[in-house]
Amino acid sequence: MNLIKTMTLWVSSIGLLLHTTMPLAERHSLASIQLQAEAFLSDYPYTSPYDVDFQLSKLDSRLNLKPCNSALDIRFTRADKVMGNTSVTIRCPQPVNWQIHLPVTVNVYDDVLVTKAPLSKGQTIDTRHLKARKENITRLSQGFFRSSDTLGELELKRNLSINTVITPAMLKPRLLVKSGQKVTITLDFKGMQIKSSGRALHSASLGQLVKVRNTHSNKVVEGIVFDEGQIRVGL
Repeated sequence: MNLIKTMTLWVSSIGLLLHTTMPLAERHSLASIQLQAEAFLSDYPYTSPYDVDFQLSKLDSRLNLKPCNSALDIRFTRADKVMGNTSVTIRCPQPVNWQIHLPVTVNVYDDVLVTKAPLSKGQTIDTRHLKARKENITRLSQGFFRSSDTLGELELKRNLSINTVITPAMLKPRLLVKSGQKVTITLDFKGMQIKSSGRALHSASLGQLVKVRNTHSNKVVEGIVFDEGQIRVGL
């Protein structure tokens, strides 16, 4: 685990001083602030099957914070950054107005999909090729997969070695229709399905439009790919 080596403590306050002239009885307990910040992090609702661990910076012992008579307002400084190297903002709303930002490293773990064996470019992935492994997801900046449910519609852009974490950037939509392939054309008309055959004029993946030449009429029609070699057209 990498700890924050250089930690910056930002302080903005009214009546907040970095000297030790204030009597201890008039200072807010730094230990209390630290404990409340740790409780906030421990209780944060991360979606993870594992315990989250964190390294919270220590408050500067020279801080003289006026006593806060109301509950401290503690939240992540950036709502969109609640894991990895981040910080929490601790604020006293009244009767005094002081605020501090405390750096923290939050490590979140989850079971992510990795390859069980080497895989080849263009290969379609299924559960036989994958296994789950516990990973620190704060380090997986390119993304990951928890489930293989959507992978059947995708194929690999490149070769992968064993024990590689699968990321979205490694995948592309699988071609369900290839140029020159014989396809089935389905026309939905007043509750009926009329089928004919054709030849695809270019390749396409699920949900894409593709032009097809009807084998019987020799006309070119355009439809949407909805399955392997299956095109649906409208009137």
